[in-house]
Amino acid sequence: MKKLLLLSGILFVNFLSYSQQGKKFKVIYKVKSSPLKDQQSSGTCWSFATTSFLETEAIRKGKPSISLSPMFYVHPAYLGKSKKFIETKGKSWLDAGDLTFSVLKGYETYGAVPESVYNGIIKGDWQHDHVEMDNLIKTMISSVATSGYGRIKPNSWKQSLEGVLNAYLGKAPEKFKYNGKEFTPKSFADFYLGINPKDYVEITSYNHLKYYTNSTLKIPANWGDNKYLNLPIQDFESVIENALKKGYSLAWDGDASEPNFNFEKGVAELTKEQESLKITQDLRQQTFEDKSTTDDHNMHLIGKATDTSGKIYYILKNSEGNNEQGGYMYMSKKALLLKTISVLVHKEAIPENIQSKIY
Repeated sequence: MKKLLLLSGILFVNFLSYSQQGKKFKVIYKVKSSPLKDQQSSGTCWSFATTSFLETEAIRKGKPSISLSPMFYVHPAYLGKSKKFIETKGKSWLDAGDLTFSVLKGYETYGAVPESVYNGIIKGDWQHDHVEMDNLIKTMISSVATSGYGRIKPNSWKQSLEGVLNAYLGKAPEKFKYNGKEFTPKSFADFYLGINPKDYVEITSYNHLKYYTNSTLKIPANWGDNKYLNLPIQDFESVIENALKKGYSLAWDGDASEPNFNFEKGVAELTKEQESLKITQDLRQQTFEDKSTTDDHNMHLIGKATDTSGKIYYILKNSEGNNEQGGYMYMSKKALLLKTISVLVHKEAIPENIQSKIY
């Protein structure tokens, strides 16, 4: 093994990193990050990916490595989704999945909690298992939404929903001790992370939206009508490249249901025919409109690598347990360009020539 060089939060590596059984990759650069976690039987990849992103941002800012509770943000997200679902009489999103926006809003409003203090697993259980909880919430809130909005009592449904969430996840602490000091979630976030959610931007790339402006991307999980910065594909790629080179990671949202996305092997590629194509703006648009690209998974983008033939891959932290790459996913460059819906990144990671075009 050759010497490693740590520079500006990026781990530059000049050796092959692989498991005994997995495909071999040479890491070009990799942002220093926190250990992987497993979402187990829960639809919370969005919170696992975004809390990993926040942990990594804290490291980049010189803070100590900390393990945050992804489940801390499930509670407020479900309250928000349920309220919108009732207001629209059942026409908005109410599934377990969500987006990075819900974590950032939860962080801004409530703060953060270490996982050692609140892991969202009630006493007697051994893992995250939300199937029963998700089904119960869907049935309960659907009944409220269709029972006649004029007769709905907000306090009643909120108390009922909070009761279900507390029963399955446990009640999140209002105060707690950590490393011998007492904190609230807000004071803990300020002290251990020091992150300003307004410093981050969610970026997408589709030609039905105006370029270099913030627009609402109509995807099912965007129940909050959140806005994305829309860039042409060349600039979209440039942001990703510039971010990783400068030590910024990115929270990834995209389509992971492709036939050649092998989570056991830790390798995500397009079909052989698609890998031979040039990934253009029109092709991205086509797959978005025909719904062959959907936002079905979230991961955390932390690096870049090549395989033994020199083919470029990107390194993503997954939250679905171990695999032949130690829990990481290596996604081909063309798969990333075609199947990424959006990325969340610090605005300082956007190159100046692109920032000058934004209005």
